[in-house]
Amino acid sequence: MENFVPEETIEEIRQHFDLVEVISNYTALKKTGRNYMGLCPFHSEKTASFTVSAEKQLYHCFGCGAGGNLFTFVMSVENLNFREAVTLLAERAGISLPEKPLSSGEKQFKALKEELLEINEVSMKFFSGALFSRKYGSEALNYLRKRELNDSTLKKFGIGYALSFGDSLYRFLKKQGFSEDKMEKAGLIIPSSRGSGYYDRFRNRIMFPIFNQQNQVVGFGGRILDQSQPKYLNSPETPIYNKRKILYALNFSRYYIREKDEAVIFEGYTDVITAYQEGLKNCAASLGTSLTEEQAEALRRNTSTVVIAYDSDTAGEAAAWRGMDILTKAGCRVKVAELPESMDPDEFIKKKGIRAFEKEIIEKSLPLIDYKLQKIQRDIGVTSFNNPEEKLLYIRKIMPVLAQIDNRVELDVYLQKVSSQIEVQVSSLKLELRKVRDTKGKPGSFRQKKTDDAAGKEFVLPAAEKELLAMMLKYPQYTGEVKKWLKNTDFSYAPFRKIVDKLYEAADQGKTYTEADVSNLFTGLEEQRIAAALILEEEKNPDSREKIIKDCIKKVKCSQLSSKRREIEKEISQLDKQQDGEKIKELLVEWSELKRLEKEFLL
Repeated sequence: MENFVPEETIEEIRQHFDLVEVISNYTALKKTGRNYMGLCPFHSEKTASFTVSAEKQLYHCFGCGAGGNLFTFVMSVENLNFREAVTLLAERAGISLPEKPLSSGEKQFKALKEELLEINEVSMKFFSGALFSRKYGSEALNYLRKRELNDSTLKKFGIGYALSFGDSLYRFLKKQGFSEDKMEKAGLIIPSSRGSGYYDRFRNRIMFPIFNQQNQVVGFGGRILDQSQPKYLNSPETPIYNKRKILYALNFSRYYIREKDEAVIFEGYTDVITAYQEGLKNCAASLGTSLTEEQAEALRRNTSTVVIAYDSDTAGEAAAWRGMDILTKAGCRVKVAELPESMDPDEFIKKKGIRAFEKEIIEKSLPLIDYKLQKIQRDIGVTSFNNPEEKLLYIRKIMPVLAQIDNRVELDVYLQKVSSQIEVQVSSLKLELRKVRDTKGKPGSFRQKKTDDAAGKEFVLPAAEKELLAMMLKYPQYTGEVKKWLKNTDFSYAPFRKIVDKLYEAADQGKTYTEADVSNLFTGLEEQRIAAALILEEEKNPDSREKIIKDCIKKVKCSQLSSKRREIEKEISQLDKQQDGEKIKELLVEWSELKRLEKEFLL
């Protein structure tokens, strides 16, 4: 891991926290024997497969494979790198961290980001002050109050007003000591086309600050007050703002989303703000027309269920369609809320109230497949299936949707539903479904592959290698014996080789470690995941460890020798007996020696 903090400080942080308590803030855990079990916070599941060991301070999901220690969990669930996770935990524990030595380039970039964040924070306060100014903000404030947003909500979300003057923010920031270069990098000012001077990017707009998960202002969205275009204007991409990675208001709603295990996703700022103000707080908005993969991953880390509640217009439907597939791929259970025609969520809530919105819209939201089938039927303009042409058209359109269903029970339910709907036998629908899957492949039904990085070939992880690795992770005293016979390159799976290399290095340096802190040896999340999984696996024969290690070393060595013999056999088969007679003799000698060594190891 990044060596910017002494090992003793990392250990102090680790010992300050109980992993069970930390993880309990994200998913409910129940004590089962010596361990705790719960639903995995990293993938959607109905049966708990997520295990946490209080004794070893490790977690592992037997469903998706996620695993590691305290730092790994915080990194994964909060979408942080190691440095950020350690810093966050140290702040919570009240532990001081030494500064990491940075290169000159890193220092410059760090200073740039800090200054851009400061500029945004100062700008938010400037916009907020303008909004509540009688001289400048009365029109904007009246507009927001007509939208039934109260002052408490406006201040919580940091909402403000960008003055109509061309350079008011620019002149204010200049007086605060910020340079034009940094203001421009923050996306707040634009060089004048006349060759000199700058003007504000946002003018005469309601301003919505965009926060990251650390509650820092990284950008802005501005809604125009007059008839100018565009209606909404957002900050450009900057060193601190990437709209693909951020969901509006997730910093405010994340706790409520986790508590309810459901996120309601809107299109617009005011939809979220109105819903939040009225009591529906498990909501956020995509910064654009469609959800991105990065936003979907952020949602999946916080919930297993997402309700898409976009506007009822055509653009909203198209965005919902794209977003639901991205969310499904990320592992979310997706539902789609349907609003009355020509209404957006903000309008519905104001007209009928938040309880009606929850009961009539959210609670009646359609599961993904139902929504897609219903939309296909609407799009092709069929209300009843009275002739073969309509049935065939509908079947052709829905088959790719049904082909995406990987759960057999769920698939049978929908096949029965469609069969009753169009009066076609289930057996006939299954035949059509098979044709689609044969042509395009069956989405979601692939077999997990473990691939060697160098060869790129699929193979099953050798049980002997896994057993040896588990023994060394749990009992460091056996590492020397394994190292005597096997190199790290003798292990066939790349992450295994990295783990073995670190264990050998620790043994050479006389480092000691426990099951709880061994994960700190590894830099990669994959190695940490594997280590946690192997440590938490139940030991079958604790009284036969030495014998197990010897047998596994033999198996690994013999497997290597056997593999080399097969390579020689393949090479011999490709040679010409007449022209390559001498080469064949050499290979046969080598083959015989490998066979002898193999027998010797088996004795």
